[in-house]
Amino acid sequence: MTVEIPILGSSLLFDVGVYVSPIDSAITLTNPKLQTGIYMPFPTAGDLGLEVTFPVPQNYSADPVLVLRGILVGTPSGNMAWGAQQLSIGDSGAVDTAYETEDLGANSTWTGYATEDMYEETIVLTPASAYTPGDTIFLRLYRDDSADTTTFDFLLLDLSFRYTEV
Repeated sequence: MTVEIPILGSSLLFDVGVYVSPIDSAITLTNPKLQTGIYMPFPTAGDLGLEVTFPVPQNYSADPVLVLRGILVGTPSGNMAWGAQQLSIGDSGAVDTAYETEDLGANSTWTGYATEDMYEETIVLTPASAYTPGDTIFLRLYRDDSADTTTFDFLLLDLSFRYTEV
């Protein structure tokens, strides 16, 4: 069975230019929403994102996928590209280790989407070695400046870890 757990609130750190914002401050709504999201502008001079840590669930078996959900802030066009880098560390493992190779998620097909629409993207994670339940995952999620050609921002509302359970 596939399971999905939220990971957004765990030890969160932002790049400069990425910040928590009320939905109504990011977009103008006729019907206000008081929730907040993480405002992620389109990149212009380098990747922009966040970093988070979370434990590998005890019932984890395989098929790790990062799931992000949010609101398109502006008229969608171009290629919205996301990068994710991760590192899984067990007890007594060295934290001062480089992130693994980037995993990518992207979309350039915007049929049916408009500004202020909800949007979901998935990124299949490919760790160098299989995750071990109980280990800590250090994760960096960002709008990938090398491939992102958009001129609209994104308000991240949810970030989850999807996997197959034992």
